[in-house]
Amino acid sequence: MIENTTSGARRQRGALTMLLGAAALSACSLASQTPEMRYYTLAVTAAPSAPLPAPLRVGAFSVDEPYASARLAYRTSPYLLEYYTYHRWAAEPRLMVPIATRDYVERAAVTGTGAPLDLTGHVRRVEEVDGASGWSAALALDLRIARGGAAVLERSYAETEPAASRSPEAVVAALSRALHRILDRALADIPSDAWVSPSAHPAGR
Repeated sequence: MIENTTSGARRQRGALTMLLGAAALSACSLASQTPEMRYYTLAVTAAPSAPLPAPLRVGAFSVDEPYASARLAYRTSPYLLEYYTYHRWAAEPRLMVPIATRDYVERAAVTGTGAPLDLTGHVRRVEEVDGASGWSAALALDLRIARGGAAVLERSYAETEPAASRSPEAVVAALSRALHRILDRALADIPSDAWVSPSAHPAGR
């Protein structure tokens, strides 16, 4: 009777050990199958194409609701907008776009001493577009440039840029190129006299 009890206990311990081993292997398998979370930033690496006649300060941006998330958005049709689970912005687009814009402006040489201008904006679209021929990046911004609260430029800009490959990282690089083009266009659109402080004009003119 004692031998039977001992033998049964050994079998139970063996079965428990096998169950624990199987559970551990299953957990390891699940862990190895879970994709790694990846975070992306916009990076406009070039400076403005022309020097700035006065400082340009970058303020706050707002964003359309579909893009008010850290998850990268992608579109497979005009009617379907989806979001990645494991590919995300390092910060939401309402923060990411002005950060990249500020970095772009800070690399510009300022050649004059005019009154600073202020740039604010709104993100209307920032997404990956998946097509049969490849992926592309779509970026649309409303920009406002002002001095002392008075607007000197209010304009909408939109760019579509092909991605070098079918990957979220390639799309983010394409969005960065699109942002660079938009910012260069916006600076070129500022009237030349907008950079000059009103106090710099001769009296009576």
